[in-house]
Amino acid sequence: MQQNSILYVTDLDGTLLQPDVTVSERSFRILSELLDKGLPLTVATARTSFSVMPILRGLPFRLPLILQNGAVLHDPVTDRVVSAAPIQPDAFLQVLALFRTFGFNGFVFCVPEKLLECCYTELTTPHMRKYYQERKSQYHKPFRQVLSLTELAAETPVFMSLNAPKERLDPLRGALGEIGNISVAYYRDVYEPGIWYLEVSASEATKYHGVCRLRELTGARTVVGFGDNHNDFPLFRACDIRIAVGNAADELKEKADRIIARNTEDAVALFLRQHFQPADNN
Repeated sequence: MQQNSILYVTDLDGTLLQPDVTVSERSFRILSELLDKGLPLTVATARTSFSVMPILRGLPFRLPLILQNGAVLHDPVTDRVVSAAPIQPDAFLQVLALFRTFGFNGFVFCVPEKLLECCYTELTTPHMRKYYQERKSQYHKPFRQVLSLTELAAETPVFMSLNAPKERLDPLRGALGEIGNISVAYYRDVYEPGIWYLEVSASEATKYHGVCRLRELTGARTVVGFGDNHNDFPLFRACDIRIAVGNAADELKEKADRIIARNTEDAVALFLRQHFQPADNN
């Protein structure tokens, strides 16, 4: 990649993906052709490799994928973790204590041996059960049940996730602001009205940090980012050109340099087809 090249980074849910959580046939066709021609494209998403790899199956991505809001960089070619930013044990235990104080239980993702694991104790809410059942049936995501989440402090925890009605999560979100060395992503579920996600990672594990690492790795001088939701603010902060899809949250649109069509109209793929110029190898 040339030093004056562009790096493109797109969010998935609500941005590249359709409401049925797929890449449309038209977007798939366009992206396949462009990636084969050298399109420097990656994704930045809250999702894990367990769901991202099946969703992107068949698309020739080569650059590391920014997963779990930047907590993990994942190689799509080898299907292995490239790097992960662990939550420090003290901060991890403080977050768990707040979860208990506010009556929450959630999922903890660990990377003990460069392979991601999703751990839990009990499926205590309808939202946890729905997440568990959907990921198991659609993506064959492996889960590991443990007696206590505190035992995971020594297993390289990188990501903690809750989903619940916003009014229930708001007090916890406020209390987490008192804990140092963590990042908190807080955003609406694009598929279930009224439900929000609250996700905790290390302070250096955000979409911002993931994009910065990819910029350094590729030598890109310009980064173009596509997003739709509140957890894309860190992505936009790392980008030189910020593009919101037409269905994006109003607050994100206010930060955008450009607003394109909706995700249901293949807006990201069509933009890339219009603006990407393959290098002349002749």
